Amino acid sequence: MSDHPVRILVVEDEAVVLHTLQLILKQHGYDVRGARDGAEALTVAPEFRPNILLCDINLPDIDGIRISLDIKKTLPDCRVILLSGEITSTELLEEAESHGHHFEVLAKPTEPQQLLRVIAGHDGSHRDPSGIHRVK
Repeated sequence: MSDHPVRILVVEDEAVVLHTLQLILKQHGYDVRGARDGAEALTVAPEFRPNILLCDINLPDIDGIRISLDIKKTLPDCRVILLSGEITSTELLEEAESHGHHFEVLAKPTEPQQLLRVIAGHDGSHRDPSGIHRVK
């Protein structure tokens, strides 16, 4: 890692999952902030300026795809990795795709080593025909 650690904003409404993700990432040298919902994420992101947004799709206030689109408006170089326990969000992902947004989707639950490989960009994943990056 460089002198400036990669900044990751983790958005997850389940407190235990948020805490666990933050702990894993911090232990591996990342600068991590957490948010429990979309409103908090949209408040934290402009000041924190994350390199990576790791965001649950299903949140209580704003879905993760909408949060990602909003953050990408002000931070276009921010990499987005969405977390989903179910891919019921296909319609929202396809809408984002139709507007030229390609997001990575990581299935929940995921093993810590898989998460770290995805963050590091060595995930062995593929791009499916829709152009949305899915990680199995």
